[in-house]
Amino acid sequence: MVETKNLSVSYGKNEILHQISFSAERNEITTIIGNNGCGKSTLLKAVTGILPGTGGEIYIDKNPITKLTPPERARLTAYLPQGKNTPDITAGRMVLHGRFPYLSYPRKYKKADYDIAEDAMAKMGISELAEKPMAELSGGTRQKVYIAMALAQCSPIIIMDEPTSYLDIKQQMKFLRIARELAENGKTVILVLHDLLFALKFSDRVCVMENGRMIMQDKPEHILSSGIIRKLYGIEVLTLDTASGKQYYYEF
Repeated sequence: MVETKNLSVSYGKNEILHQISFSAERNEITTIIGNNGCGKSTLLKAVTGILPGTGGEIYIDKNPITKLTPPERARLTAYLPQGKNTPDITAGRMVLHGRFPYLSYPRKYKKADYDIAEDAMAKMGISELAEKPMAELSGGTRQKVYIAMALAQCSPIIIMDEPTSYLDIKQQMKFLRIARELAENGKTVILVLHDLLFALKFSDRVCVMENGRMIMQDKPEHILSSGIIRKLYGIEVLTLDTASGKQYYYEF
């Protein structure tokens, strides 16, 4: 699990996150929503140790993040950021990078590492692209490679910032089903999503941010009934009970 207590983060003299307390549990998908610039990505960078907190506490599986070494953090948390450079390597080699936290000296991949990377690529439907240079792939295909790399890390906590970017609707649905499967198999899954309907449909818990603060955390149905989405986004989201479960849609 991941937990923050009164977490604050600053860039220089400007405080970006203000005393945020939230938690993400095992066996659950926790999704963070909010308007652009509200601090979602900054929060993810703080809980993964990329950005230092200027106040409060961060715990990863009940361990203070300050007590964990970078390799320990990397083995505990797989992090997929929103903006990524395109390295001059093949897709297969990119996915294999997910195994790097487990390498000991001399840093050579073992058969088990290759098998795990191949399994992650198969899960994302990109096995045939293993020898393809990353620069030759479309944005959506590159995103699937990055997701496969995060899966190959086999960490108990998976944190992804806008993972469905560049994916078509079919691939978005496939990824969210994979995220659900990961949670059901004991992972802590934390996502940032802009698609409110996906956030409500697939999440166990939704966290709402505004201006660097966590203003509400609850089950999707309680988030919806509170009226906070209407207040924050100026839109209505309605529900419809169907044979396949509750469906969400926008009212125009």
